[in-house]
Amino acid sequence: MPIQQRVTHRSKQRPASFILAAALLSLGLITEPAHADGITLKVFGGSALDELAPRQPPDEQKKIQQQVIDGFLKANPDVTAVEWDAQGPQTDSIQRLMTAKLANQEMDLIACPAFYTNGAYVRRKLIMPITDKIKPFQDRIDAAALGAFTISGQVYGVPISTLSTSTIFYNVDLFQKLGVPVPPTYDDLKAAVPKLKAEGVIPLLHQGSNTVMWPMWYFETLSQASGDAVGKTQKNLEGTAKFTDAPDVEGFKLIKQWVDDGILSKDSLSVDQDGMRAAFAAGKSAMYYGGTWEIPSLQASVKTFKWGVFAFPKMDGTPGAPGHGGGADNGMCVASSIPPEKLDAAVKFIEYLTRPEVATLYLAPEQPIAASIKGVPQVDDAYAVELRKQAFPSTIKFLDWIWPSEVATATASAIAGIVGGTTTPEEAAASIQATFDDLKAQGNWPPK
Repeated sequence: MPIQQRVTHRSKQRPASFILAAALLSLGLITEPAHADGITLKVFGGSALDELAPRQPPDEQKKIQQQVIDGFLKANPDVTAVEWDAQGPQTDSIQRLMTAKLANQEMDLIACPAFYTNGAYVRRKLIMPITDKIKPFQDRIDAAALGAFTISGQVYGVPISTLSTSTIFYNVDLFQKLGVPVPPTYDDLKAAVPKLKAEGVIPLLHQGSNTVMWPMWYFETLSQASGDAVGKTQKNLEGTAKFTDAPDVEGFKLIKQWVDDGILSKDSLSVDQDGMRAAFAAGKSAMYYGGTWEIPSLQASVKTFKWGVFAFPKMDGTPGAPGHGGGADNGMCVASSIPPEKLDAAVKFIEYLTRPEVATLYLAPEQPIAASIKGVPQVDDAYAVELRKQAFPSTIKFLDWIWPSEVATATASAIAGIVGGTTTPEEAAASIQATFDDLKAQGNWPPK
C-alpha cells in the first residue's frame, strides 16, 4: 500500500497530533521509523552467482531461493521482506560492491564468495566478524568449510555451498593392470613410472599452459613442508616471515621432485585444460591433478575405462601433514554498515540457512559430494565416498584466496620455471618475495 493511502486510512481514527505527523511524513519532512512495518533485510551479491543454488536453471534457482525466503519470513514475523540483489558477471563483483558502498546503498547482508571474503572484503572492512554470533548453531557447519571464512581466528561468514577439494584422478584399469597400489604412496608412484612409460603412457599430465592452476601444487607441498600453509602465508603477508624462508623454498623443491622423478611430465607446460582432459580420456596419460570441479567432465568424456581418485600423497621426510586446496565457495556475511537494529534479524537469517532441512532445499539440487551444512544428502558414488574419506578431512583454504593477485601470478610463473628447469626453487622464492616487497614499496600493501 502506498504511504499516502496508509496515512489517510489511519488519520480517520487518530487525534490531531497524529494527523499532523502523518501530513509531515507524506511531505517528506519527517521519516517513518524503520521498524514501523517490520524489518526489511537487504542481501547484496556482487554477481549473479551470489545466490542460492546458483548452478540451477534461472527459473528453478529463483523458485528455490524464494521458497527459502518465504519459509524464513513465516518463521520470523518481525521481518517483512528479504530483498536479494545479486547480478552481473563474477569478474565485476568487487567493482559492483565498491560502487554500491560509495553510493551508500543499504546492505545488511553480503552474499560473499570465499575468494573475495579472504581478500578484498575483510581487508577493506566491508564485513564484520561474527565469531560469537554463530556459536549457538556452529555445530551444524562443516569445520573445514567454516575455515574458508575464518581469517586470523575470526569468523567473517557462514558457508552455504557445496565443498570442493583437490585430488589426483587416475586410470583404475591401468593401475590394476600394472599392479600399482591404491592409494599409492609417493614411492609407489615413482616406482610405477617405468611401467607406465613401457606402456607408452605419460604418468601425470597437468594443464600447465593454464598458468593460474600451477599454485595448486604449492598449496599441497607447502602444507607438507611447513606444517601450516595458511598460517605461514599469513605470517609472510604480515611481514613477520618471508616467502624465502626454508619451508617456502622446500615447497618448491618438492614440486621439482615430482618432475625429477619422472612423475609430473614437462610436457605439461604446453598443455591446456582441454588437452589435459583429452589425454586422460584417451588413455594417453595415467593421472592428472585437479579439483572436484573436474568430475562432470570425467563423467562425460571417459568411456573406455574406469576412473578413480586418490589424495595427493605424503612425501618422504616432510614435517607437515597433507593439505589439499579447497573449501566452500560461497557464504553469507554481515555488512559492516548494517544498522544495529537489524543485526539480530540478519543473524537469524544466517541461522535459518544453516538448518539442515533448509540447506537441503538449496544444496541438494547441486548434487554435492560434500556440503558446508551437515545433514544435506550427498552423492554416494565410489569417488565421492573416497573423497569424503581421504581428501575432505585434510582440505585447507586455497592460498590464492589469501595472496594478493600479484603474488599469485608470481607464484604461478615461478612454478612453471621450476617445472621447465629454468628456475631453481631458491630463485622462485626470491622472485615472489621481490614481487611482494615491490607491492609494499608502491603503497599497495596492506590494501587501503
